[in-house]
Amino acid sequence: MKVYSFREYSCFLEAWVLLHLMKGVILFVPFKKIASKIGTIQKESDHQIVESKELDMVWRSIHRANRFTIHKSVCYDQALTAKLMLKRRGIVSTLYFGLSKDEKEQMIAHSWVRCGNKIVTGKSGMERFTVVASFT
Repeated sequence: MKVYSFREYSCFLEAWVLLHLMKGVILFVPFKKIASKIGTIQKESDHQIVESKELDMVWRSIHRANRFTIHKSVCYDQALTAKLMLKRRGIVSTLYFGLSKDEKEQMIAHSWVRCGNKIVTGKSGMERFTVVASFT
């Protein structure tokens, strides 16, 4: 059994709490208000290689905490959580919103966060989506 450090446990707990908090924000706060807090619209951060223990810890914590949420955590709440956790650590990232159509020609949305050359959340299937907005 792997033993985790206090920093890893606290980062996991932060991710777990934020995933739940962001679900509430998504349900009760209009997108326009959320968008004004995310960052600068239609801007992107650098695509340079970013190697950071903090970035890796945030990535791992969100993916671990996602398995233990009391609600179904989807890409949007994960992306908002990642953006906030990275911002708190002074790490610049970009949150993307994309649209596509499913097999029934219905519009579907997806969101993901990129930091440097690494996709922090939402990597699965992101290539199918056309970016309609980005926030840095």
